[in-house]
Amino acid sequence: MKRFILLVDDHELTRAGCRLLVTRLDDFEISAELDVGAGVIQQVSKNRPDLMILDVRLPDMNGLSLLAELVDVHQMPVLILTGQDDPREFAFALRMGARGVVRKNDPSSIIIDAIQAIDRGETYVSGSVSNMLAEMDEPKVELSPRQAAILHYLSVGETNKEIAYKLKIAMPTVSFHIAEMRRKLGVDSNKLILNAAKGAGLL
Repeated sequence: MKRFILLVDDHELTRAGCRLLVTRLDDFEISAELDVGAGVIQQVSKNRPDLMILDVRLPDMNGLSLLAELVDVHQMPVLILTGQDDPREFAFALRMGARGVVRKNDPSSIIIDAIQAIDRGETYVSGSVSNMLAEMDEPKVELSPRQAAILHYLSVGETNKEIAYKLKIAMPTVSFHIAEMRRKLGVDSNKLILNAAKGAGLL
C-alpha cells in the first residue's frame, strides 16, 4: 500500500530533489507540496498523509510552531529537513516530538534512510546532526514533548489562551504544564521560565 508524504519547504530546488529521491521508494509518494506554512494543518486534517517532511524556516511562520501542533494535536510523524546548523534548534525539535532531523547538505541517501526508519516507527538523526548534538551539554531539565511545545510557544510570545487553542487543550491543562515547568526549573514565577529554560540549555 502506498504511503503518502506531505512536503513543506520554500525552496523549489529542495522540493525537486525530494521528489526525485522519493521516486526511488516503491512504497512512498509525495502527495502534496507547500512552500509556506499556511495550509499545512488543513492539508493534514483533510488528507492525513503518513509522513511530513518539514523545513523549520518558512517565510510565513516558524516551523517549530507548526511542528508543535502537528505532533501534539495530529500525531503526525515529522522529518525535519533543514539548512540550518544550530544544534539547539535540532535538539528542541526532537524534544517536541520530531521523528527525525536531517540537514540539507547531508548525502541524499540519508533522506531515504530517514523516511524508511520513521516508517518503521524509529527516530532518525543524521550523522552530521548527531555530531553537532554530541558537542552540546545535556539539558539540566527534562521536559515532555507537550511541555517543550508550550515552552516554545511561550518563547515566541503566545498567551496561555493562544497555546490552548493551538494545542486543542483546556486552559487549566496549559496552566498545569506551566506549573510543572516552574517546578522543574526551580522558579516561582511564569516570568522567570524563559530565562531559567535558557540557563538549563532548553532554549
